[in-house]
Parts: sequence; structure tokens; C-alpha cells
Amino acid sequence: MQAKNITIGNIYHIKLGKNEVQGEVIEATDNGWNVRLLASDKILKVNNADRFIRKAQTIATTGNPTVEEEDSQDTHVETEEQPMEVKQTKKGLSALDATHKVLVEIGAALTVRQITEVIQDKGYCPNLKGLTPHLTISSALQREVAKGSTRFYKAGKGLFGAINYE
Repeated sequence: MQAKNITIGNIYHIKLGKNEVQGEVIEATDNGWNVRLLASDKILKVNNADRFIRKAQTIATTGNPTVEEEDSQDTHVETEEQPMEVKQTKKGLSALDATHKVLVEIGAALTVRQITEVIQDKGYCPNLKGLTPHLTISSALQREVAKGSTRFYKAGKGLFGAINYE
């Protein structure tokens, strides 16, 4: 991303080691930007504009997702793979399909507990029950990300997002 396209107050996906995290630009300095990480509220110094991957989608205060315009020079590479077919059984979606649906609807990375809560509230996966459904989702997401999933990315510790097919 070009330095001129990075604006204070906006939220971006930022490359941090092997991970992609979301952070809000809070200040421009002489040699970079100070960014507040959304997952941990820590302040991160970003010296290189190339670490900014793309502008993030935001959620309005009403709870309905709104999409801000993406920068014209989006560095996200689209693959030519067809979207995975959603498995819907008589009892609803699979846990991973329900997770993807929630993350795409919200348009932002969420913690595993938040994802599980939305899935259960909306009834997307009725067979996701028991004492620790969040651990089931967490395990499945970690396995998907580790094998190079085209649907999910890890945005931070316990924080996952969906890669849209659109």
C-alpha cells in the first residue's frame, strides 16, 4: 500500500510476522505510523507502508455491517479457485460453514467465543452444543489456517477473519 493512502483513524490489515492483524492508525510520525492493534489494544510502530495490506471493513454502531470503499490499489491476490460448496445438512450448516457465514456477514475478524455466540444465537449450526463449542470452532479454524485455507485467516491470538469470495 502506498504511504499517501494511509489515513489516521482508519483500520487496516497489517502484516505482523507470519500473521495478518487488524489495527487502527492513531498517529503519523516522521518515520512511520503508530497503530493500535484491535485484538490486544497494544501500540505498534509501523515503519514501512508495505506492511499495510488493505483497508479493513468496519462495523457500524447499530450492529449492521457497512463496507468502506477499498483503496483502488488493493494488494490482496484473488485466486481462481471456485468457492467451496457449503454443506447444509438437515440439521443446519457445518461448524466451519457457519463460522464463515458469520465472519462474512460481520465483515471483520472476531474472537472464537464471539463467533460461537453468533452461530448459536442465529441457529446456523444446531448440532454445535456441549460444554465447549468454542473449542470445537477454535480447533477447526486453526486446522484450516494451518493447511492454507482459502476461506479464513488468523488476525491475532484467538482472532479469525473470513476471506470473501466476492
